[in-house]
Parts: sequence; structure tokens; C-alpha cells
Amino acid sequence: HWYNLSYFSVVIFVRVRRRKNLPLCGQSLPMNQRDRTATLAKTDFSAALKLARDITEVRERIQSLGWVARYAPSTEISRVVAIATKSAGTSSDFYADTMALAWPLRALHETGNGDAIPPLLKTALSLSADVHPASSRAEALSLLIHAVLPDGLRTAEPAIGTLKSVASDSHWRVVRSLIDTALLVNAFDRQSALNVAQVIPAENKRNSTIKRISEGETLQP
Repeated sequence: HWYNLSYFSVVIFVRVRRRKNLPLCGQSLPMNQRDRTATLAKTDFSAALKLARDITEVRERIQSLGWVARYAPSTEISRVVAIATKSAGTSSDFYADTMALAWPLRALHETGNGDAIPPLLKTALSLSADVHPASSRAEALSLLIHAVLPDGLRTAEPAIGTLKSVASDSHWRVVRSLIDTALLVNAFDRQSALNVAQVIPAENKRNSTIKRISEGETLQP
């Protein structure tokens, strides 16, 4: 299930802690609180919401609120997402904040509230404009695309277009994000996938991705 996000959770944790020169061993207190929130959200909405709101690290707070929204009563989902939205951009690390918004974005899809995705995605994309370097921005955008693509290609198009706009940077993380996105999109529409592949800056990677698309290879978000 996407909501385990084990790979992305580890990647975000390691990269953010390296950027902050923090030790990699063990879990930080905010991550422990996030895990507790994720478990508690399934049985006690009020307690989980309180725990999530009390988390000091913005990235972990937003992710935790995404878990709370996923299991919240239908009448509370918009309120929880609004709290997460207000937290975004309040830290000094827009990279982590932008990536964290993938959690409430996916919660909106999982709870049948896809109509609320576009405004939150717009907020995330606006926040991503301040993520530097371009390689970090590409990674953040890639996770947003993973989060919203299950709601439909049209929903994800603003994020896909923004990712394509950073394709002039040939950093391997940009290339990887474009390849992954092209294969994700190929599960929905081959021509749209080819359009993403065409902007991959490394010629050998571009050609191999086009071949993979033509052979029907896909990734699932």
C-alpha cells in the first residue's frame, strides 16, 4: 500500500538529516511521534490529531496530519488538511515541507476527496519554487506526482508540467525523477509518457526510457 511509503520515508529521513548534519542512527523523536500518530489515527481521531499538532518538526507534523486525515471522520478531513496546509512553508527547509505534503494529498485521494487535491497541490507547487538546487526540487515534485497520480492524469498534470520545467538541469536526480514519472504516466497514457521522456536531458537515458515506454513498461504510484 502506498501509505506505507517505507522507501520514501527512509530516503527523506536520511537526506534531511544529512543536510542538517544530524546522526543517522536510530529514529528522531518526531519520527517516533509520527509512527505513534499513524497507529493511533486508526482508532482515536481526537488523540491522534492532538499528537500530530504537537509535533514540533514541520515535516513530521505535516506527514502525521496526513495520516490523521486518512482515517478521520468525513466531516473532519478538510479541517485536518487545512491544518497541514498552514504548517507548510513555516520551516527553513522547503524541500522537506514540500515532500511532506504528499501525505495529505494522498489522503484526499484515499478518502474520496479528489476535488480538494488541486488547491493543495497548487500550494505544494508554489512552495517547491523555493526548493534549491533543481535536483532537490525534482525529487520533491516526483513524490507529489506519486501522491496525486492515482486520482488521474489530469489531476497530476500541473506537477508533471512543473517537473518538466526543471529538465534543463542534467543532474542524475533530475534524470531519475523524469524517468520514474514517465513510467508512472505510461500506466495512464503512452503519449503523455513519451512527452515526459522527450525532455530527459541525458540522451542515452532518454532513448532507453522511450524504448521502455514503447515496450509497455510502467510503474505504479
